[in-house]
Amino acid sequence: MDGKIKPFIIITEGGRIAETVQTNPKGYRKSIENNSIWAVNPETGRLLPLSAHYNIIGFSEKEGWYEAHITDTVDSDKSRTEAVPDGRQIPAEAGSAVIESLFRVIEKRRKELPEGSYTTHLFNSGLSKIKKKTGEEAIELLLAETREETIYEATDLIYHLLVLLSASGIEPREIFEELRNRE
Repeated sequence: MDGKIKPFIIITEGGRIAETVQTNPKGYRKSIENNSIWAVNPETGRLLPLSAHYNIIGFSEKEGWYEAHITDTVDSDKSRTEAVPDGRQIPAEAGSAVIESLFRVIEKRRKELPEGSYTTHLFNSGLSKIKKKTGEEAIELLLAETREETIYEATDLIYHLLVLLSASGIEPREIFEELRNRE
């Protein structure tokens, strides 16, 4: 484990404590890098992302604890889910439309580089850092132990892959075409 475990307090704009977890310096760094909350699982001692997704305003380190400052609402982009009954097939076009839509957002951020955006942080870090981060996400997916962790890590990997494609000047449709060639 990386360093001493400390409380990680999640505080709303109104000053209310939304949640308190435990993390270490590595978890705090991952939280900042991923703009999400990473905590030490008390049962396994593993560093894992929280399943709750907050609109994070910023982070701060205090003497003896860490803080994440959040808005009073849940991030609608991150929390948006579609219930799919068992056995129901989702058309491939629906998945590719989601990928294309997310890619357009990433492309816009690459061009505009809005301040405070994690995507901006990645682009400003350069292609080498983006590749390294994508590799880290692939490893985290391989280490996922539960269905929920696998879904979360796969989502992170796909997002970082799309950032990598954007930084490399590759459109998702080129990947889709290659996949069709492999059918």
